[in-house]
Order: sequence, then structure tokens, then C-alpha cells
Amino acid sequence: MKVKMSHLFWRELCFRRGSFVFGLLGVLAVAACLTGSRAFLAAHDFQTEALTGALEERSTERMSQMRDEARKFSKNLGFNCMLLPKGQALGTLYADGRSAIFLNEKEVDTLATARLETINHLRPILRERVRWPEQDRDIVLVGVRGEVYIKAPRWQKPIEEAIAADKAHVGYALAREHGLTPGSTLTVKGRAFMVEHVLPQGGNEDDIAVRVDLDVAQAMLDREDKVSAVLALSCTCADGDPDLIRREVGRFVPGIQVVDFAVRARARIQARTAITAGATAEVNDIKASRSALRRQVAGFSRVLVALVTGGTILLLSVLTLNNARERRGEVAMLRALGVRAREVLGLFVMKALVSGALGGLAGCLLGTLGTRLVVGEGARVAAGYAATVFGVTIGIALLATLIPAARAAAEDPAGILNQE
Repeated sequence: MKVKMSHLFWRELCFRRGSFVFGLLGVLAVAACLTGSRAFLAAHDFQTEALTGALEERSTERMSQMRDEARKFSKNLGFNCMLLPKGQALGTLYADGRSAIFLNEKEVDTLATARLETINHLRPILRERVRWPEQDRDIVLVGVRGEVYIKAPRWQKPIEEAIAADKAHVGYALAREHGLTPGSTLTVKGRAFMVEHVLPQGGNEDDIAVRVDLDVAQAMLDREDKVSAVLALSCTCADGDPDLIRREVGRFVPGIQVVDFAVRARARIQARTAITAGATAEVNDIKASRSALRRQVAGFSRVLVALVTGGTILLLSVLTLNNARERRGEVAMLRALGVRAREVLGLFVMKALVSGALGGLAGCLLGTLGTRLVVGEGARVAAGYAATVFGVTIGIALLATLIPAARAAAEDPAGILNQE
């Protein structure tokens, strides 16, 4: 009598569908945990990238605004370095209130046309402490010209505007002592000026200064074509490094001295550094917290998958063992009818393959789609990983079934029938 194993297999599924469904659900749980955890981590990575990308974009906009504010703040600090002629001693300059050595305007023009990379603004000045005969006192006469060099004139504005030939800017203390206000008339060495602006209080010699046009000051001091110094604003690349400016400027005007106003230079550096560091730290904090959360989720997923996998293997082993015990008499009768041991073993293995394949396929779909419904965009699993999970679930089903099934197929049918 020829027994069809396929017929027995389908009869087995229909008659003992409860154990088959339980086994299939166990395999489905393993596949769903594996694919669901991977899809969740993929969604987490996607959302982290989107979050940090949006944060970096906002930070870039904020940094741009803050840099612009810092630039304006730095600009309000004024020029942060001064170019002096070779051989001019600073001590003599400060003690005498006048230069002993001068730059000529040709040298200033050379610097202006050199398109310096380390400097944004250049402004020549002539500065001397002189007697104000009309009031019988000393003042500081400063001749200034509009900036002769601006690195990016399309978007940069002069730090200080030029002064008209008949106008003057007066220091704070001088204006208070002599009742000078904008619109007042001021006479210095027989030359009349209209007060255009009163300088804010500075707490230095500028409080007793009278600023006029450079050509006017040169004529009043008999310093034609001469300037005491060139005020400069170093650019970002040269902040805090006068040597860098000195090397570049020295190529065009050899031996020129570069004196930086350290407090102003440091303020510029610190403002820009603080802005960059703050924005970078914010993005790094988000990345670090998201990375820590990812590690926690990954660790939890590994524990969950291990527990579910172990439980499924145990469940399938118990179901197969109980099935084999319940069917001892049936298996013995089949063996007596001529069914070989390997065919009996194949019956159990075929059941394991079907439960593993169906459970793995359903689990992959459920894990991926369920995670996508819960966490949203970004929850996806690569086809290669899904195929691996599918193979793993079949392997788990076979591993859990093989030993009990082999023991059942190897039993002596005669002894079992005698017992029955």
C-alpha cells in the first residue's frame, strides 16, 4: 500500500491546526521583532538626520545673523590696528603728541591699491597736539580722510565717513567746556569750521580732539602730503595676528610697523568664536542625545529578540515533542505499512518549513508596516536584511523541530504497537 506523504501532510495541518498556528505565531513574532527593531532604528536615524539637518540650517541662519551683528559690533569698536612709519617710536609719539617720522600719501595709495587680504578698511590720519590760540589751551588736531580702501565696497560701509572741508567733529570734553553743539561755529588758528558732530565720550585724548579734513589739517600744520599713521581694520583671517598683517603690508611698504589694539582685536575674535562654538555645541548635543537613545533602543531590541527567539525555539520544540508523543501509534502504524523513517522525519520537517516560511514572511511584513504606521517616515528594511530574517526564521523552525522529530522517526514501530 503506497501512502502519499503530501496527503498526510495536509491532513496533519487540518487535524492539528492548533499546534501549527501556535508554532507559526512564534516564528512570526521572531521575524516581526527582527524587522520591526531594524525598521525602528532606520526611522530613528532618518529622523535624527532630518532633525540635525533642520537644526544645522536654522543654526546657519542664526549664525549668519549673529555674525552680522558681531560684525556691526566689531565695526562699532572702530579700527583695531594702526600702521606707523618705520622708525617711529611709540613712546615719542605718545609723549610728544606728534609724529617724528611720517608716511607720505604715495605710500598710503600703494597700500590702498594693493588689495590687501588681511585688511578690510584703511584710513590715513594726521594727528598732532597743538596750541589753540583762540582759547589759549592745547587740543589734538586730527586730519582724516574718507577711507581709501574698503575690501568689499558692494556690501561693506565705511567705518567713519569723510569730513567736509568746512566742517569739524569735536571731542566730548572740548564741546562741554566751550558750549559747542552741532551747528556751532568753531575757529582754530584763524580758520572757521561748523561743528557737524560731537564725538561720544571716550576717556582718552579724543575727548579734546578736533577732527577736520586731512587736506585742511595738512595745510594748517604745514605737513603737505604727510600722514602720521594709517588706521586699519583687520579681517577675520588676521584677527589677533599682527605678524600676518605685517608680512603682507611689508611687501608693499617695507619696514612699516603694525600696532594692534589688543582689546578690540580680542573682542572681535571672541565674538566670532563664541558664535561658532555655540551653534556647533547645540548640534553636537542633539546628535549625542539621539545617539545615546539609539544605543538604548538597539540594546533593548537585542534583548527582546533574544528572549522571543529563545521562547519560540522552546515553544516549537515542546509542540513537536507533544505532537510526536500523541502520534506514536500512528507513526508506528505508518512504519509497519512500509513508510520509511526518513519519510516520517520529512513530514515533521515539511511542517516546520511551512510554518517557518509563512511565519517569516508574515512577520517581515508585519514588523515593517507596523513600525511604519507607529513611527512614520523612514521606517524601512533593506531587501537583503528581510531575506536574511526569512532564512533565519526557517532555520529556527527547523532547529526546534529536528531533534524531537528525529527521535520520533527512529522509534521501533513493533515495540510501540505491542504497547498500544
